[in-house]
Amino acid sequence: MYKVRFHLGRGKNFMKWQVKYLGTEYGGDDRVSYVSPQNNQLAMIGCKLSLQPTAAQKIHDGANKTVCAWIECEAVQVLDVNRLKPNEQDYRIKFNPHQSPNWTDGYNNIISGNKYEILFTNDRTLWVVGEAYECGTSDLV
Repeated sequence: MYKVRFHLGRGKNFMKWQVKYLGTEYGGDDRVSYVSPQNNQLAMIGCKLSLQPTAAQKIHDGANKTVCAWIECEAVQVLDVNRLKPNEQDYRIKFNPHQSPNWTDGYNNIISGNKYEILFTNDRTLWVVGEAYECGTSDLV
């Protein structure tokens, strides 16, 4: 199991994708890596959009930011940048608690908790694959 989120904390990993492998759930060690959106893309398989609703609402109401949303996924691939490009069947999703305390799609429909077969990043944006296509080979994080 992996947790993926966009890292907005200060420091060298500011504005990078954080990929956390939850190995302790399976008797191993947790691993964390950071992926630059300018240099790489992520392809995520077996995904669920997760959040902490109370924390997200507090941020929406003006509180300081804290980690309150992430993507749970079964697998993550790191790809070269521009390997995947959105097509007409794909659609953008986002989480910005200052605008809405929920995950939303391009029509502002609430999609928190939804599950998706494949998600991918394109720079700092997140996309749902509307029609599955092969991601190619790369190292798993």
